[in-house]
Amino acid sequence: MAIEQFRVPAVSCQHCIRAITTEVQAIKGVQTVVVNLNDKSVRIEHDGSVGVDTLMQAINEAGYDEVAVLV
Repeated sequence: MAIEQFRVPAVSCQHCIRAITTEVQAIKGVQTVVVNLNDKSVRIEHDGSVGVDTLMQAINEAGYDEVAVLV
């Protein structure tokens, strides 16, 4: 299992959580998506077959353009 974490400054409400979760969970190989409103982050667990660019693109498609990878 692989874990990727992103900072998404515009995340602020339940709608944000639903939008991001829906887009990211649609990607084959994604197992869990956790959006944290307090620290404006998204934590994604996947099977290792998903690239960081693909995950970032899904977050962008959910309506969030400013996304940074957390290391």
